[in-house]
Amino acid sequence: MAGIDNITGRILQEAQGEVEKILQNARNEAEKIAGKAGVEAAAVTNAAAARSEQQTKLYAARIKSSAESTRKKAILAAKQEIIDGVIDQAYDKLMKQDDASYFDMMQKILAKAVRPEKGVIALPAADLARVPESFKKAAFKIAADKGGELAFADAPAKIDSGFILSYGGIEENCSLKSIFAANRDRIQDAICKVLFS
Repeated sequence: MAGIDNITGRILQEAQGEVEKILQNARNEAEKIAGKAGVEAAAVTNAAAARSEQQTKLYAARIKSSAESTRKKAILAAKQEIIDGVIDQAYDKLMKQDDASYFDMMQKILAKAVRPEKGVIALPAADLARVPESFKKAAFKIAADKGGELAFADAPAKIDSGFILSYGGIEENCSLKSIFAANRDRIQDAICKVLFS
């Protein structure tokens, strides 16, 4: 039996040597795979970090652009509010001026609007109650100087200021609101030059 034990011992030693070789090869292969995986993991990590940094920069740029756009909109809105306030103050000042100044202004507006034909001028109720005779005479003269003729309407115009000129059924609204609306862009430009230049 000693011979069988010797043979079995040699077989076990050879098998043990083979197992050690296989295990060593497996360890070497595992180290290679782990090394390769580490390199690949580092590459993936670096790529992810680069993408993350790029996305962070893009996001920061978008946030900055959005903030700048919001700031510009706020400044524009504030400027528009100031302009609207100045226009409203100018309108109120014209509406509250004394009768002489008001009707002098109406004469100047009439001189630009009157046509060389027969027409009717209608004043708002508030102006009918306070219109001076001098304005009526001036209106007749302005119309005559342009080759036309004006008559004052008995019924008040449905406006708060100024007048309505009617020529053959065609009306021209010469109220202060209408004049301000028609010239709003020019008025805004003039205000901007004074306030923001």
